[in-house]
Amino acid sequence: MNDHTGPARSLCVIGCGPRGASIVERILANVPALYGDRPLDLHIVDPYPPGAGRTWRTDQSGLLWMNSAAEQVTMYPDESVDCAGPPRPGPTTAGWLDAPLHDGAYAARRDQGRYLRHFFATVTRERPASVRLYVHRARVTDLRRTDADGAAPDGPGRQQVILDSGEPPFLADRVVFAQGHTEALAAPVPAGLTRIGPGPADAEALERIPPGAPVIVRGLGLVFIDCLALLTEGRGGRFVRTPGGALRYLPSGREPRLYAGSRRGVPLPAKPAKPAAGATATAAAPRFATVDACRARLSRPGASFARDAWPLVVAELGWCHYRALFAEAPARTRMTWQDFDAQYAVLITDAGRLAKLARAAVPDPADRLDLDRLAAPLAGLRFAGTEDLQRQLRGHLAEVLQRRTGPARGVDTALVDALQRVGAVIEELWRSGGLDAGQVAEALSHFALGTYLSSGPPPLRAAQLLALAEAGIVTFVGPGMRVVAPAGDGAAERAPGGAVFRATSPAVPGAVHEAAVLLDARLAAPGPDRVTDPLLRALLSRGELVQEHTEDGAGGMLQLSGAGLHPVDASGAVHRDRIIAGPAQFPRPHTNAVYFRQNDALARGLLTDG
Repeated sequence: MNDHTGPARSLCVIGCGPRGASIVERILANVPALYGDRPLDLHIVDPYPPGAGRTWRTDQSGLLWMNSAAEQVTMYPDESVDCAGPPRPGPTTAGWLDAPLHDGAYAARRDQGRYLRHFFATVTRERPASVRLYVHRARVTDLRRTDADGAAPDGPGRQQVILDSGEPPFLADRVVFAQGHTEALAAPVPAGLTRIGPGPADAEALERIPPGAPVIVRGLGLVFIDCLALLTEGRGGRFVRTPGGALRYLPSGREPRLYAGSRRGVPLPAKPAKPAAGATATAAAPRFATVDACRARLSRPGASFARDAWPLVVAELGWCHYRALFAEAPARTRMTWQDFDAQYAVLITDAGRLAKLARAAVPDPADRLDLDRLAAPLAGLRFAGTEDLQRQLRGHLAEVLQRRTGPARGVDTALVDALQRVGAVIEELWRSGGLDAGQVAEALSHFALGTYLSSGPPPLRAAQLLALAEAGIVTFVGPGMRVVAPAGDGAAERAPGGAVFRATSPAVPGAVHEAAVLLDARLAAPGPDRVTDPLLRALLSRGELVQEHTEDGAGGMLQLSGAGLHPVDASGAVHRDRIIAGPAQFPRPHTNAVYFRQNDALARGLLTDG
C-alpha cells in the first residue's frame, strides 16, 4: 500500500480531526491549479476515524454537547472566504443534521462527529484522479530524516514516518501536525488516592468514582460541564421543571459530591439564548479594533499588544455594549445615541474620558461596562463560611443566566458577538505572523477575558448547574482555590494529616474540603516530560521541537516561525518541511473566517514549497 510508483510528492497530515480534515480539503481543492495532473501521495494518520478524530468520535455519550450553535458551524469554505483557492460551499452542521437539537440550537458531539466524517468522506471521494490517498489508523511515533546528517530541515531529504501499527514506515516530503490539544500524563499520587485529568472528560475514568464519594474538582469550564453531565444524568439523575419554570434536580443516589473551584471561583457564563424576534442587529465587522488599525499600532517601534492594541479592543467592546444598551433600554440612558456615539468615537484612546462619558450617559453603574467586574465577579469578597458563599454564588449564577436568556439579553448578546469578532481579529494578527512572541503572550493573556465571557456552555447546561448547586450535588470552593496533596504528588505541596486532597479558598477563611479523588476538569499544556503524544515526546527530547517558557513552569506553546507555522528547533533552525497547525474554533459560515484562509495558505504552501 505504501510503495511509490513514480516521482510522486508525498504529503502527510498527522491528526485528522476538524483542523486536519480542513487542511486535507484545501490541499485537494488546490491541486488542479497548482499541481495539475502530476502524481501526489496524501497520507492521513490518526488512530480515530478521519474527520471526527478523538474529540468528535461518534461512539461517545450523547450527553456531551457542543457549545457552538449548530447553525453557526461549518466545514465548508463558502464564497465569503478571501483566499486564493476555490470555494467549496456546503451545509452547516444544523443544515446537514436536519434534526432536533439540544436546547434548540446545539448538537451532541457525536452528531457533530457524523457531520465531520461525512465531510471528510465527501471531499476525499471527489479528489482529483492524480491524488493517491492513504489512510492509516495509527499513531505516528517518530519522524526521522533521511538526509546524510539527519539534521538539515531545509535539505533535499525526505522524512521517514514511523507508525505504531506495525505498518512499514513511509516517506514524506512535507508533514502537517494537526493532533489538536496536547494531553498530559496524570501526576502520580499515593496509594488510596485517585487523580483524573487534566484533559477532556474521560467517561471510563469517571465511572470509577464511587457513588456518594467526595470529589475535589479543579476547573469550572467546559470540561467541568461535561463531567457534570456524565456524573449526574449519566448516572440516572433527572432534571424537571418546577411550576415557576426553574429546573430542579432529582438525584439517583449514585452521584458523587463535588467540591469545585478555580482561580475565578465562578463557572463560565452561558452562551446567550437566540436573539428575540425584532432585536437590534449588531455590526458585522469591528469599528475600532480592525485588523488594519491594530496592525498599524503594533508596527510602531517597541509596540506591545497590551499598551497599543488592547485599548482598541476595550473601546470596541464598550461601543458594542452601549450601542445595544441605548437600543434595548433607552430609558436607562441620559443622552441620545447619536450624541454618545459622536463623543465616543473621538475619545477611544482616552480611557479616563471614556469612563467619564459613560458615567454621564448611563446613571446606573450596573448598566456600565466593567470588564474587571465581569472577569472576576468575586474579586475582593470575603464570605462568612461555605454556606454564605453558596448562597451568594447561586444568586450570581441565577442573575447571569437571566441576563443571558431573559427578554433584555440583547446587551449581553452584543458583548459576546463583539468578543467573537475581536477574537477573530487577534487570531488573524497571530496566525498571519503579525505578532512577535512577546505580543502573542500578551494577547492571549489579555483575551483570556474574552474566552471566559464568550465560550460558555448552552443556557440549559448553565441552568442545570444551578439546579445541581441547589440540590447540594455541587459545592463551590471559592476563588483562588488551592489544592494541597499528600506526599507523592510531585506537583503539589505536602498536606499535614491523612492521605487526602484538601481544597481551600482565601475568600472563605477556615473552610477546608477533603476528598480522596481529585478531578482536574481542565485542559492544561503539559511540560515536555508529561506529554502523552509519542511523536511530540520524541521530537521534544531531541530538541526538534521547543516549548515557550511560562512563568509557572508549565508547558507553553511550541516555538513557531511566522505565518507558515514552521517549528523552530533548539538550535534556532526553522523546519520548513513541517507545519504545526494547532487547534482552532470551528469557523462560522459567511464570515470570511481566518480558519479557512489560513488552512488554504498552508495547503498552497505544501503544494508549492511556499
